[in-house]
Order: sequence, then structure tokens, then C-alpha cells
Amino acid sequence: SAAGLLDKALYGNQEFLPWFLYNVSSYDTIHNTRSLDVLDIHYYPDGLYNDQVDAETAAHRLRAPRSLWDATYVDESWIGEPVNLIPRMKKLIDENYPGLKLGISEWNFGADEHINGALAIADVLGIFGREDVYFASYWMFPPPDSPGYFAFRMYSNYDGQGSRFAGTALAAESSNWDQVSSYAALDDEGRLLLMLVNKYGVEASEAKLDLQGFEPRVPIQMYRYGESAEGFIQRSQLKVNLENTELLLPANSITLLVMEPANP
Repeated sequence: SAAGLLDKALYGNQEFLPWFLYNVSSYDTIHNTRSLDVLDIHYYPDGLYNDQVDAETAAHRLRAPRSLWDATYVDESWIGEPVNLIPRMKKLIDENYPGLKLGISEWNFGADEHINGALAIADVLGIFGREDVYFASYWMFPPPDSPGYFAFRMYSNYDGQGSRFAGTALAAESSNWDQVSSYAALDDEGRLLLMLVNKYGVEASEAKLDLQGFEPRVPIQMYRYGESAEGFIQRSQLKVNLENTELLLPANSITLLVMEPANP
């Protein structure tokens, strides 16, 4: 903690968060009460909370969201080891104060006025949903009509009518996460929502989809934001069988497919 090593030495060299949660939990057990609902942390990946979009920083920014969930991703800063933030915090909760939810009340991966930062935002929002983060608050806010603003809108108001990427999180695997990441949800109306973030900045990527038995009604609604559409979210329709067709994803783009079930 910020109290430093001398303070840590007074408490058996325990890290602050597990020490704090364990002692509050012990107090609650003795007094038959519950003091906490959410463990709230902040997260800023080292060296990226800035507006730099040179080739090295931009590429690092698009890899950095892996630090939220990937135990094999070695942090590319002085840390030099996996952060594995969300699973690490959930394990800490399970061991010291079971039942707490996890919140991240400040986070920022930088460059939100550039498409590079928007792609990172889209990735992070998908990860927060998939990994069951109870709440998250961006610090501070992306300027209106900036790329970062539209990354948020792709999740919170993709059609301009208040429609959201929400519901029950589904497994959505990508064969090459560093190029294209994917997030899926089944909403309350039975629609399959699929968010595809193409971080490949040189050319378009072809994605072949396997919907695992979900048969969508044609046409499929598609919403897209990217370098070719800065300033607005494009809306179009797909009249193809996705399981037999490769979907072209423009370079540096965020694509949302909204799929009604063929057999409700």
C-alpha cells in the first residue's frame, strides 16, 4: 500500500488488500454483520495513460488489455510478470472475503481521441462484461464525438435509440486474439450480439464465424465504427449465411452483429 514497506513490516509483511479483507471479514463473522459489498480498485496499465500513438506505443496499447485476464501475458513494463488482474483479484476475494463483487472505479488505457485508444476501450469493455466485473468507471471521459466516445456507444447506444450490448455473456473465442477479439451476449429478447474488434491496422481481416448451433434470421443487422467511418456509426444489413461466409472486417474497426433467432 501507499503506507510503504515500514508499515508492511509491522503486519507480518502481508500485502495490504488481503490483510484488509481478511480482517474485515473476521470482524464481520464475530459481529454477524457485513461491512463490504464491493472491492473497488483502480487500473492504469503502466506507460499507456497518454495520447501517444507512435507505432510501438500503439501496438503495446492493443496488447495491454490482456493484462486484465490472461495469466500468460507478461506485462511489458517494469512489472515484467503477468498481472492477470481480474482473476487475481477474484482469487484474493475468495480467499479473504468470499462473496464480494469486484469494481474498477478508475481505468484508462490512453489515446481516446484516436482510433487506437478506441480499439483498446472496445476490448476492455468486452473483457469487463465477459469476466463479470460488477461496475467500471472510465477516467475521465472521452470527448463527445471522439473515437473513444463511439467505442462506448458501440456498447451502450449502438443504434442511437438506446440499444445496448447487454444480457447474458456467452463464450466467444478467437483463434488470434491479438488480431481480432470477440465478445458475445444473448439479450433479453433472445438476440445474439457479437462484437468483433479488428486491431490489425494494415489491412482488412477475414473472419469465419462458427455460431455453435445458433441460426440467425436473415438479414442480420450490422453496426460498425472505425477509421473509415470516424464521426458516426455505420449501419448496414447482411444477407448471407455467416457459417459459410467469411466476414470482412476493415482494419482498425469495431463491428457489432445483431442477430435475431430464426426460430424464436
